[in-house]
Amino acid sequence: MKSILPVIAIATGSLLGLASFGAHAADGTITITGSIADSTCSINGVASGTQANLTVPLQPVSSGSLSAAGATAGTSNQSDMQLKLTGCSGTATKAIARFENGSTVDQTSGNLLNSNGTATNVQVRLLNAQMAPINIVTSANNVSGTNSATITGGAATVGYFAQYYATGKATAGTVNTTVQYSMQYQ
Repeated sequence: MKSILPVIAIATGSLLGLASFGAHAADGTITITGSIADSTCSINGVASGTQANLTVPLQPVSSGSLSAAGATAGTSNQSDMQLKLTGCSGTATKAIARFENGSTVDQTSGNLLNSNGTATNVQVRLLNAQMAPINIVTSANNVSGTNSATITGGAATVGYFAQYYATGKATAGTVNTTVQYSMQYQ
């Protein structure tokens, strides 16, 4: 009886020769940097690590004031959208809220969708303290240099605005949306 073991060994060796196990040179390096802040603050009297929620009322406006794409109306009072930080500890000297991209954010405009309201062709646009529109997707106008608050004496106030933003001729109805945020310290 002939042994088939040598034939299997030769076939296996041939297949391994076809596989590429050779090394190749790297095309580049990606360097990832970051930092961990030792600072924490209470937000509006709520301890760090616990949700500090706000409800920001926008005044009712007529659909006529939002009759075309790009029209804005009903800017909130800044006092309605303030994050008051107290009891700040650590070495950070600045604080900013970073708005989180999620299911309530329009991925094209960076505005908030009217996700729980009945009005159509309307979004909610966030503005920084200088009244510049914030694009939540790209973080435009929400960078630490232009919108951060200075922490002094363990306290700071970070302020924002909200306003209606038309994506077309708005129809009457309710506007209701949410956005999550994270405090960042530098």
